[in-house]
Amino acid sequence: MTSEKSNVQNIFSSIAEKYDILNTVLTLNIDSLWRKKAINISNINEDSKVLDLCCGTGKMVYYTCKKVGKNTEVIGLDFNEAMLEVGYKNLNKSIPDYKFKLLKGDVQALPFKDCSFDCVTIAFGLRNIPNKTKALSEIYRVLKPGGKAICLELSTPQIPIFKQVYGVYFNNILPIIGYLGTGDKNAYSYLRDSVNKFMSKSDLKYAFESTGFKNASYKSLSGGIASIHYGTKPIVIK
Repeated sequence: MTSEKSNVQNIFSSIAEKYDILNTVLTLNIDSLWRKKAINISNINEDSKVLDLCCGTGKMVYYTCKKVGKNTEVIGLDFNEAMLEVGYKNLNKSIPDYKFKLLKGDVQALPFKDCSFDCVTIAFGLRNIPNKTKALSEIYRVLKPGGKAICLELSTPQIPIFKQVYGVYFNNILPIIGYLGTGDKNAYSYLRDSVNKFMSKSDLKYAFESTGFKNASYKSLSGGIASIHYGTKPIVIK
């Protein structure tokens, strides 16, 4: 497990500086639209306290800050220092007047008190976490009752023909483009393999429900290339 975690660390460190531009090229900038839709589903508003996990270069933090306004601090957390450095650089340049804090930490052991946040988001990060059950439990723990968890993740299309065409691109062409763009042959092979090994949309919905989330569901995006999963921490009336 340690070697796997170290390997993922090295991969993200190697592509940190080129991560955003490659995502834009490889998804035709659709990933930005996906993130905006995830923020809209979260129903956050001004003064909502939001935590973004696996925040990487800060894209979700950017959109969240725009949603909650300049007076509310948004917190991002990631385990990779190189990605966080790029994140701070990007955010200080793009939204210098907004409040944000990026922390280095482990999603499986969040450094926050119970019931701290109105919303917790995680975009394209859950499949990289060794113990996904523990990660979901930690998200549940730090959410306030009535708070919402949002997970944006890549998924496998189910539409006939499109599924086959996309499979050829994703499994064969994308790793080559990723290698040409980064010089790291492992980075986008890892992306391909991590998505192919990740749980199905229905399995992730079940994982949300098993953790305790209510009204758990998901919304497929762009023909099923990605999905937004969500659930609410119930309010317990004593």
